[in-house]
Amino acid sequence: MSRRIPWRMLARPGSLLGLLLALVLWTVAGLEPWQGLVVGVPDGDTIVVRDERGRDVRVRLYGIDAPELHQRGGEQARDLLLRMVMDRKVYLVTIDRDGYGRDVAHVRTRPLPWASAGVSSGEAPRAATTPPRRQDSRAAASFAADGLPDELAGDVNGDMLRAGQAWFYGDYCRLPYPCLAWYFAAGKARETNIGLWKTRNPTPPWEWRRKNR
Repeated sequence: MSRRIPWRMLARPGSLLGLLLALVLWTVAGLEPWQGLVVGVPDGDTIVVRDERGRDVRVRLYGIDAPELHQRGGEQARDLLLRMVMDRKVYLVTIDRDGYGRDVAHVRTRPLPWASAGVSSGEAPRAATTPPRRQDSRAAASFAADGLPDELAGDVNGDMLRAGQAWFYGDYCRLPYPCLAWYFAAGKARETNIGLWKTRNPTPPWEWRRKNR
């Protein structure tokens, strides 16, 4: 009798099947990694990345929704993201573009294992020539508690969820990998009452935006 593999295991960022699935999906969709230097962090789910052409690209983090800056918890979410990525080289896969013209991307502080050669050699569509700055030790160690392989560390979108500083944006996060892993990460943060979940029933940002238009 064959052994059934739980979906939770398939979704783990460190699982071989998850990595292969992401590679296949992104290749079929024509999604290619690029890199740049973070020069701005407006809020908890948006960064500004300077590419090799010197263009400042506004990037929305795929699959998450952090509190608005003027919403309760907004400054804390922004400050955490700032510590993670400001003045650092990041590696991105643009999955979509939103109604404001922003790239919607999976953002990492380390290259994806299968893409590292192309990105580091400047073969990606937008490869930054600016060298990386000093890394924030707290951000670099953010995956330690999950016991993930060192080469897979640096999942910024997932780290925001694991820290309890953002909601999983299930209506728009449709890729089996990494969205399923992020779904469980967000649930664990909520169960352990960290970050936003220290407050009972925090207001989701989409509801806050609707009430404060």
